[in-house]
Amino acid sequence: MVAAWRMVSRVGILVLGSCLARVAAQTLKLSSTLTIEKTDSKTNTYEQVASLLEHAREKKLDANVIRFLDNTVQQLSKVLDAAKVVEEKRGTEVPKDFTPQKYRVKPMPKLQAKKITVKKITAKELRARLQQGKDIHFDEPLLVTNATALFNSEDWDNVRRHWSASRIMGDAELEKELKIEYWPPDKARARLVGNMLQMEEPELVSFSRYVVVCFHGTPAKPKLPGQNTEHCEQTVDAQSMVRNASELKELSIFPEISNALPMQGEFRTRMLKAAAEELPSIIGKNLKKWEKSRGHLSYQYFVFGPSGSGDKLHAENGLPFYDILIHGSRRWLLLTEEEMQRVAEKAREALEFDKTSAYMFFEEKLPELKEEFGLKKYMEANQQAGDLVIVPSGWFRVSLSLADSISYYETILSKQSTLRSITDNNVWRPQIRQYQLAYCYDPKDLHLLPGVEKGSDLYNWLKDAIAKVKLDELLPGILSVLLQCGSTLVLDKEMPQLKVEGLTVCTKAVWKQCRSQLKTKLKEKGSTASLAWLPEEPPKSLSDLRSSEAQRVVDEL
Repeated sequence: MVAAWRMVSRVGILVLGSCLARVAAQTLKLSSTLTIEKTDSKTNTYEQVASLLEHAREKKLDANVIRFLDNTVQQLSKVLDAAKVVEEKRGTEVPKDFTPQKYRVKPMPKLQAKKITVKKITAKELRARLQQGKDIHFDEPLLVTNATALFNSEDWDNVRRHWSASRIMGDAELEKELKIEYWPPDKARARLVGNMLQMEEPELVSFSRYVVVCFHGTPAKPKLPGQNTEHCEQTVDAQSMVRNASELKELSIFPEISNALPMQGEFRTRMLKAAAEELPSIIGKNLKKWEKSRGHLSYQYFVFGPSGSGDKLHAENGLPFYDILIHGSRRWLLLTEEEMQRVAEKAREALEFDKTSAYMFFEEKLPELKEEFGLKKYMEANQQAGDLVIVPSGWFRVSLSLADSISYYETILSKQSTLRSITDNNVWRPQIRQYQLAYCYDPKDLHLLPGVEKGSDLYNWLKDAIAKVKLDELLPGILSVLLQCGSTLVLDKEMPQLKVEGLTVCTKAVWKQCRSQLKTKLKEKGSTASLAWLPEEPPKSLSDLRSSEAQRVVDEL
């Protein structure tokens, strides 16, 4: 064994001697590898290696070291150039789908409606109708195929690029500020506490987290459309998904339409801004909750979700709307309120179809409604990317995403009858238990309310109820009436065709009465709020609103 070890040692020495002789005899070339991970910053790497090269030159290191670093810098420069080309291409490339491949949920084309019964109209025909001075109100729903013709040149491609999941996830500010109200499928939205039904709060998640939860599967367990995704559709105020209003400009495809909602929303925004200093002392700890429910008027929305998602059958608060599908594919079913009520009387207890997700509605409930409960008067449509659906006021609808989808929809308020209905429904409509206007009157003056006779059952009930209302409830109630009435009265100059004076319960006298009552009740509370921001005369335009600071200057003069 000793002899064998000596032999191996001699061989090793000979080999080592041979290598040393080669190193001494010729130029030695070495190569090294610089690995840049996907998450690494190529720009930072380039700058750091370039800094090393500059240092090597300043310290007059060996020429071979300088050449090595210089070669690395040149290669990194080529990498940056290539990345720039890829980024520019990505910036101009129009994504074909809402989600990138990594997050994409399998489409469900087999669930498309077999027969389209919604009336079709071309974009050209719709534009001609609007240019002739006709409005967008129709008696029945419409499907505008290939509505991309309604967009200006290149605007449609810009819209599809901007409203893709990849772009939204890559927006650092949006990722930080936007919170999606996500309801896990196993979480109840309300629970019984004693004899009271207490509403639960959703989880607030970022957009990227929402995408991971609702879209992302694994190779071993892919996200399957249907019961795994039916709860994932989101309807989000469009204003919350932009940094400035210009991002929505390309989606304003109907300049011919006079929509009162933007002006009403602006009135509320300006009024709350003017009242910002005094509202905390008037409303108290529930200010944020009140502002969220009453202070902001939403009329522009994005609806997005994975394949298999969709909300239950519902109506759009009495307002007509249009929906343009940016990415994906959807199936729609629409029916009138009369048909909805007729079938509901027979089927609600048996099927609870109006509480069922879109996926379960089309998979299970629709066949039963047709076969067992006589559902006949309904319409269906398949909406593809670029198609526009117009839904009249009063129609119920349910839509199912057949692929990962995102659409933009906008509600419209341009008819007198609709304005009257919406306003009164939010202020004074005893038939539907809306009594908020009563907050503006003392119990002894309730007979001044529309339709209330002194000594009647309604009068006596209201008198007893109002006497029990505490100031913490009364003050926000009066402010809510002023917000709603002000946003209607303010249309007088800008939209004279609506003839708002005397159209609703929100008359000039009601404005003055509510303001006077608010001032009286604030005095009872011991508040020092001046209400300088709240016009004494009913507002007729947005310019009638002053900031509290501007009002103080006027008062001092």
